[in-house]
Amino acid sequence: MAETEVSRAAGVGVATVSRALAPDPHPDVSAAKRERVREAADLLRYRPSGAARALRTGAYHALSIVLPDDAWGWWEPTVRSSFLAAAEEGHHVLVHPIGGRTGGAATAVDSLADVPTDGVLLFGSANDDDVLRASNRLRLPVVTIDDVNENVLFPTLSVDNRAGAQAACEHLIASARRRIVYVGTGSASELFVRERFAGYRDALTAAGLAWDERLVVQSPEAADESIVTLSGVSQLIITGVRFDAVFCEYDLLAAPLLRTLRLAGLRVPEDVAVVGFDDERAAQLLDPQLTTMRQPYGELGHRAVELLLDRIRGNAPTVGRQLIRPTLVQRHSG
Repeated sequence: MAETEVSRAAGVGVATVSRALAPDPHPDVSAAKRERVREAADLLRYRPSGAARALRTGAYHALSIVLPDDAWGWWEPTVRSSFLAAAEEGHHVLVHPIGGRTGGAATAVDSLADVPTDGVLLFGSANDDDVLRASNRLRLPVVTIDDVNENVLFPTLSVDNRAGAQAACEHLIASARRRIVYVGTGSASELFVRERFAGYRDALTAAGLAWDERLVVQSPEAADESIVTLSGVSQLIITGVRFDAVFCEYDLLAAPLLRTLRLAGLRVPEDVAVVGFDDERAAQLLDPQLTTMRQPYGELGHRAVELLLDRIRGNAPTVGRQLIRPTLVQRHSG
């Protein structure tokens, strides 16, 4: 259904139809003519496109968010923050999940060729070279959040994983814990994993604590959320390796860890203090509630929108990684 059919039914020009169907009365269209056009539109069940009108008038501005296709919604509170920051600047936000597309993030950016968007916020890019080619072809500015590449090609915002892990372990050390286990998944290809492990080492070194490789428990199976207990931690307990604290690479590892400790008769935090990283919703649902390093979700989204709007307005934010420190949220586990 087009405005031309409404114009024929009402006996007026197409421009008059457009003016008569605008939300606010137009000075060039009489009340009677406006009513006649609206009656014709109702009979034909025609509804004008607000988006099309905004595009014609130049009043429509939007940013696109490209999201990773995984089950872990770490990005949800950051997306919410991005929506709010964009709305403050008069921009709509369009969300585009990668959705298992061949070519990943670059294909998602390519698909924006016919989308009325001014720029892209990309979460967790894993193929910056291809994304750069796509963004250059479409002349779309891009800012990334938590870019997983070693050498980023866009302005990107990330949590300071190394400093955060160090702060988490320093919190344990300050509460007189000296034998701190590191529990991870052994996924050394992930930048955040390497950074968090380095922060753990930094804290031990700064405190003058002896390095004991037995206290590093890598449990690849822990990435499966259905795992009940951690065999590596159970083995430490069975073999009599002493420890009085655990730093979890991320919060979801704390669930099987707490079950493992409870089955062994160890109390948290009395016998073993536990600290995680991320402050996902799971941190508050565990028993006891988890002390953890909270990622700056809101700040990530807000600052990323600011960077992207700077690029859209012709400024050139520095390409590279800007790190934001996480904060300790102390609860009942340690």
